[in-house]
Amino acid sequence: MRLKKWGVCLLIFGVVAFGGLAQAQQRPLANYQNRGAQYVIGNQDQLLIRVNIWGFVKMPGQYLVPTNTDLVSLISYAGGPLEDAQMKKVKLIRTALGDSTEKVMLINIKKFLELGDIRQNPQLFPNDTIVISPTRYHWVIKSMDFISKLGSIAYFSYFAVRLINGK
Repeated sequence: MRLKKWGVCLLIFGVVAFGGLAQAQQRPLANYQNRGAQYVIGNQDQLLIRVNIWGFVKMPGQYLVPTNTDLVSLISYAGGPLEDAQMKKVKLIRTALGDSTEKVMLINIKKFLELGDIRQNPQLFPNDTIVISPTRYHWVIKSMDFISKLGSIAYFSYFAVRLINGK
C-alpha cells in the first residue's frame, strides 16, 4: 500500500513538473514533388533549389528558395535565429554534385552583420544544409533548470515520505 501511494505521488509530480517541457515546433510544409531534381520551377517561373536549415531558428526545415539566395536570407526565411543561437559558428554543409564528399564551412554571421564582410554570407547551392547550434549560455541554463527540477523532486519525495510515515 505504501509503495502504491509513493507511485501515485511521483506520477502526479512528474506530470506537473515535466508537462511543460515538450514544445511543438511549427515547420513549413516541404514540397516533396520531383524529389530527385536539383532545381524546381516556382510559381512565378523562377528557378528554385532545396536547402535545409536545422537548429536554433524559429522554423527549421527544408525550403525551396531562389537560386541566388544567400545564408542570411535563408535564416530570415526560417523566421530568424532564436535568442540562444550561436551566430559566430554557423555550420554550412555542402554536398558536392557528382560525388558523395561533403564540405563543411563555419560561417560567422555576427561578423557579416557587424562589419559587412560578404565572405561571411555565402550563396547557397542545391542540398546545402545549415546547422545553427545553441550558445554555451543555453546549455548552462538548461543544466540549471534540470538541477532545479531534480531538487524539487528530491524535496517532494522527502516531504511525501515524512507525510506517509506520519512525522
